[in-house]
Amino acid sequence: MSDSLDFQLINAIQLSPRISWAQLSGILHVDASTLSRRWQRLIDEKLVWTTCYYSEVRVTPAPGELVAPRRTAIVEVMCEPGMRETVVRAVTQRHQIAGVHYTSGSRDIYLTLMALDLMAIDRLVDELGSSIPGISGTRTHHVRTFYQEGSDYRVPGLTAAQARAVSETMPTNARQANPSAAYLELIDCLTDDVRRPVSAVQQRLGKSLASVSRGIDTLLASDWVRWRIDFAYNQMGWETSAMIWLSVAQFEMEKVAAALRMFPQMRMCASITGEANLVASLWLRSLDELDDIEGKLTRVFADIRIVDRWVVPRVAKRAGHIFDDNGRWSSFVPMGLDARAND
Repeated sequence: MSDSLDFQLINAIQLSPRISWAQLSGILHVDASTLSRRWQRLIDEKLVWTTCYYSEVRVTPAPGELVAPRRTAIVEVMCEPGMRETVVRAVTQRHQIAGVHYTSGSRDIYLTLMALDLMAIDRLVDELGSSIPGISGTRTHHVRTFYQEGSDYRVPGLTAAQARAVSETMPTNARQANPSAAYLELIDCLTDDVRRPVSAVQQRLGKSLASVSRGIDTLLASDWVRWRIDFAYNQMGWETSAMIWLSVAQFEMEKVAAALRMFPQMRMCASITGEANLVASLWLRSLDELDDIEGKLTRVFADIRIVDRWVVPRVAKRAGHIFDDNGRWSSFVPMGLDARAND
């Protein structure tokens, strides 16, 4: 069973992914070797994992070439009777499928897909339906704007003063940089372990330690890079997760999204296409919390309409990481925009 130090560690690394144990020791007043051993135990027990990836495809190999945004879609998948596990095993191995979630209601699972553009998403959904046995139907919701991503989620572990002190350890003199092949290569070295030692990264890249260290600091300061520290929430005190699908007047969209961000359960929030135009993913210590969240939302926003609610009892894959039936980390499939690409 996890204790408060585990959540302090997770929270701290969410705020400053490469904070040293010596720096964190001074903030938490816990011996650095104890912090190191505790973090390694969480990794060894498959309770915690980390991911580094870029949020947009902005590489411009030729001067003046337009940048291409990454597109995301949430795809409901209906399975033939008895075929759900077969479908799950197949889709979890796909690079373009970042997430695979079991869910309630009229669909059996939902997928989070990434592609360069809307046409690529359409082709991918069509290909999945025709090539994977057991899929009987799909329904696609295109993400328009993310108001909060999973990488923004923070587990409450630190006091406000501790959180400020941890945040202050982030590089402050590193320059903002645009994506380049060199930076994407560096992200590849950190994609499955954001705390990989500089020496190990240096061995992979064949560059100097100083160059690698400067490059990592630049990535930490760049707004197009995401640092995601995740954990097996169902093993650490949470009962389930859920998604609520809302119909919101367009002029109130940002206000509702801001209100949702006030809830500590809020994991992801995005505007989408379809009858529901706003979706929120929530991590719940008890399913009862959903009543409280919906009640507060509908009291503040009288015209809001809850179109649907999905309970998500199990997750097979999230941000490229695959889990076992108990929700613990099992393996990693780098996310990609096509079968060859890595996030």
